[in-house]
Amino acid sequence: MTDSAGSSLNGNTQLELNFADPALKTVLHFQEGKITRVSSDLLPSWSAALGTAGVHPATIAEAQQRGGNLDGALNYLVQGGFLTVTTLARLAHERLVAALLPLVWHNALVSSTVRAPAVAPALPTAVGAAQTVREVEQLAQQLGSAERQLRPSDLLLASPLNPPHGETEGLIYGAALRGLTLGEMARRLPMRWDVLARTATALLRSGVLRAADDRLPRVVSERLVAGQEAPDFCLPDLTGGEQRLSDLRGRPVWLLFNRQSTCALCNPHNAQVITLHERLRQKGVQIVTVWGSSIDSLGEGIGKMRPPYPVLADPQDETYDRYGLSFSLMGTLDGRNMPTLVQGFKMMGTSALKSEGELLRMPAEFLIGRDGVIERAHYNSFGADWLPSEDVLAWADRQATTMSAFWD
Repeated sequence: MTDSAGSSLNGNTQLELNFADPALKTVLHFQEGKITRVSSDLLPSWSAALGTAGVHPATIAEAQQRGGNLDGALNYLVQGGFLTVTTLARLAHERLVAALLPLVWHNALVSSTVRAPAVAPALPTAVGAAQTVREVEQLAQQLGSAERQLRPSDLLLASPLNPPHGETEGLIYGAALRGLTLGEMARRLPMRWDVLARTATALLRSGVLRAADDRLPRVVSERLVAGQEAPDFCLPDLTGGEQRLSDLRGRPVWLLFNRQSTCALCNPHNAQVITLHERLRQKGVQIVTVWGSSIDSLGEGIGKMRPPYPVLADPQDETYDRYGLSFSLMGTLDGRNMPTLVQGFKMMGTSALKSEGELLRMPAEFLIGRDGVIERAHYNSFGADWLPSEDVLAWADRQATTMSAFWD
């Protein structure tokens, strides 16, 4: 193999490839016509790769400590019998395929640089370059034009109202909910690029995912009323993962729609909700809160209170629209908000002025039965017009009584 200047890559050399999309940057180490190492932002760490091969995390940590560097750690695992030479060679080959696959149809190479010889590892991580490239090209040919148009820097938005089924689809959907780019998904899930691109394209076609720059028209549903089934949704949770409302069937749910994470009206109310949590939990009630903020913003506001219930992010307001929530200038300026606002500013400080587009939002709360049917729908007439805690506790008592009668 040779670079664009014709320099030989058959010796002990390092080739750096840079593309218009910085996420595609790839560094290859060559020795005697073989690739001994590959570095790419699209690859999971070697620790993750070793984990898939059954090496215990504690053993990996010990190898890192004893080995001092990657080569030393791998050598420690092989010599200690924790990893066979055959398995190590397979992992090296899989990593090279995963790194090269996204590059096949990217002809816009910005630069390539051959650097001074690097120290080659004394382990069988070398992979035949020509044979691997042929394998990668065959895999790339199985992808259509839609898959090839995807870029590692692409950010796809997940519809909280249309969660998919299937393990691979669910992994990509959950990652999109949390705002990961395709490149970040490839590294963290981990998932080879062709599988990721093919699945993401299918989710785009079905409407489960959409491009971040796609502007959907706002369609706000009519307000919900008691007797209607609570619309299902799936949103990312502050503590990790995601929460699907339908997964809570069989338990009564107190669902609260708040404004932004640092809201001076919502945080005092949630402080009260936190004090009620244990009493409601004992009665079988699950509290779920939704916020018109990103996951990162949730950590800066409500997250500091460490609520013992799901704190979900919906920065696109899709569930708000589905549940019929509205905006109101008069409801925001209502004088009855003042006591709560004073308390909220004491709690949140100047961060309470952050709006994230939710400043005029009117919150809402829903008491949902075990069957997923709304038993009470409360839309705040002004910002601090929350459901009285006595009403929620009385509802929870009825839920507990009903369950007790069922078992009797």
